[in-house]
Amino acid sequence: MRFSKLFIKSSFKISKLVFIFFAALSCSKSDDNLNPPDQGPTPINELREVFEFKFNETSGDVTTETKTSNAFEIKGSAVNRMPGVQGNSLFFDGLSNEVEGVLPNNLMPNRNLTVSIWASPKSYPIGTAAMLALTSQGALNGVMIGINKFGQIVVKYNINGAVSEQVTSESIERNQWNHIVVGLSPEKKYIIIYLNNVPLKTVIVSSGNITWPTNNIPVSIGKNTMGEKLGIYDVDYFSGAIDEIKIYAGEATQDNVNKIKSNYNAPSHVSYAFNIDYSTDTNRPTFHPIPDYGWANESYGLIYQGNKYHMFYQKNDVFLGIAQQNWGHFTSTDLIHWDEQNAVLWPTEGWDHFGIWSGCALILNDGTPAVVYTGVDGVKAGMGIATSTDNYQTLIKDTSNPVIAKAPNDVNMDFRDPYVWKKDGRYHMVIGSGISSIGGNVVYYSSTDFNNWTYGGIAYQGQKNNGEGQFWEMPVVYEFPNGKEMLLIQKTPDATPAITTYWIGEFNNGVFTPDFEQAKNLEVVNGFLSPTVTTDTNGNITAIGIIPDEVNAQFQMEQGWANLFSVPQVWNLDANNNILISPHPNLNNLRGDATQFNALSLQNGGSNYLNNYNGRHFEMEAAINTGSANQIGFVFGKTPNSEELYKVYYDMANQEWVLDASKSSLDTRVRRDIRKGSYAITPGATINVRLFIDGSVLEVFIDGKAHFTGRFFPTFTNATGVDLYAVGGTATADVTIYNINN
Repeated sequence: MRFSKLFIKSSFKISKLVFIFFAALSCSKSDDNLNPPDQGPTPINELREVFEFKFNETSGDVTTETKTSNAFEIKGSAVNRMPGVQGNSLFFDGLSNEVEGVLPNNLMPNRNLTVSIWASPKSYPIGTAAMLALTSQGALNGVMIGINKFGQIVVKYNINGAVSEQVTSESIERNQWNHIVVGLSPEKKYIIIYLNNVPLKTVIVSSGNITWPTNNIPVSIGKNTMGEKLGIYDVDYFSGAIDEIKIYAGEATQDNVNKIKSNYNAPSHVSYAFNIDYSTDTNRPTFHPIPDYGWANESYGLIYQGNKYHMFYQKNDVFLGIAQQNWGHFTSTDLIHWDEQNAVLWPTEGWDHFGIWSGCALILNDGTPAVVYTGVDGVKAGMGIATSTDNYQTLIKDTSNPVIAKAPNDVNMDFRDPYVWKKDGRYHMVIGSGISSIGGNVVYYSSTDFNNWTYGGIAYQGQKNNGEGQFWEMPVVYEFPNGKEMLLIQKTPDATPAITTYWIGEFNNGVFTPDFEQAKNLEVVNGFLSPTVTTDTNGNITAIGIIPDEVNAQFQMEQGWANLFSVPQVWNLDANNNILISPHPNLNNLRGDATQFNALSLQNGGSNYLNNYNGRHFEMEAAINTGSANQIGFVFGKTPNSEELYKVYYDMANQEWVLDASKSSLDTRVRRDIRKGSYAITPGATINVRLFIDGSVLEVFIDGKAHFTGRFFPTFTNATGVDLYAVGGTATADVTIYNINN
């Protein structure tokens, strides 16, 4: 339940209780002895502002505390300012940003402290992130005000040398401005936490003094000081915007809180403004779908709704890996240009608190946009549903969740990644799972109302002894125009990454019957995963999948992003039940100026066929007559002296495509392997190849029927050379290279 719904009815009652609580507290003198020499005592029940952060600077990596004029350094991969509740605010990326400095100890109240903060979380943290930490790293003194992984307010404080912590039951709403006030009064023996003028929690505390660090007080804004880590990553950064931090001497009475908030007119809409400079990151794609920063994984739920395509994916702004993941959201009008939207589905306390995993999207029979998703509690997985009233800008979890509480007894492996389709007036669902002693499988459920699901058994069972994997994930069932149905799965554990395979057959009465026994690999060379499938507005069966980085965690942390999504593909089915993969026709709209190289004669050992062409973001179209060559290939990411180069070639003798990344980078933290995949080409035949190079990613389409991907991460900025070559004979080629307009 959202905070606003929960507290509209109860705020009067809570405020009345707080009034009674304050009336019962004993009155004593305020914090007179800590006032600066030129000021008198603070009147009872009034506030005296002690420190203030306005964040109104327009440039630079420093912000100033207005009362002392102390300078505070803004750290992180980028400094981003955006409109706040008054003037500017600071945006914190959740991975690297924090503000650091010191405040004088002698001015800080130690008997009656009130702190006011405006915050708009974009993502909740993995650990506990600090909006404001008035303490040093690892110290058990001072005060910290932050949020946890559910967005609940966390206040840690020290009175008389004893550390205490309070956590609200309610959460700070993401993507909107929230006013947080914390009042800590050892003099009156209470701590109180407000959110948007509503008191959430009041607790009796010990009488005495707040224990502050000696001398100056270290201040951290946007990062906690408890040193929480997951692997090499700090998981205590704040994600979102912070503005107008004020520290007062005096009590946080309801009247005082109302007065503080009345000085502001917070915008009703938050549009996060951040501009990360990737100009020196030659590996980052520019025309593939990719979040602004952070971690992305499996794509799913590709659907056309409200005059836009929507695509969802596993997302994490605050950690470059699997932890507390949520649903990211892209929209597009053409499947080519994508806009990142706010995350739409988030873990909450209860059955899905450990993470929101993959699922799918569909339009219900009554026209309601909906999703089905995997929720994990840290022990088991279940399936939940959610619906939207605003074309997937937000999702509302169903109160009956989980609609499937756990895996059926027929399976004993993981249980996740539901895929739902409509047919014959019913909703049909398959979920990936497996039997450890036998192999991966998909289990089947059906429903007439989308809420109540009936288990129908194992829809199709694989055999791990036949190389079909022990567990199946990310299943898709899709019907082609000829009535044949595809069962597509990702089998694990297997090679790195997992391998996407499929069968063609019929799905009837909860059972899939394939037309052939041995699954077919979707990709020629393994590197493209978990495609999400839809039919576009022109009737093309269209798919987009994830292309993983497969690099070292330290490398990903330095680049600040992880993984990306493919350009759209069109799938057709041939007479032999093979899925034919071709580039989506809308990709032609990316083409800019063209450079042609006609009638090239590729000689054994020859080079520079493209007249010193250089680039890292382009499309190449090549018609190659293989002639007598044993190998016909391409070179990308080549330095002038060949310290780094990435080779992609066809090996005629072994009838396979080869991706040779062994010399593609001098950085040992990236993949430098050699991958191969079988593909038949008759010697002397002509092949038509379309290649999309976009920073570190390569996509190859062959003869309008096959596809594979590759990755390369050169270290030299001049690793931009492009060429063709032949080995063991001759070949000819016509090549056109298109600049990308994006």
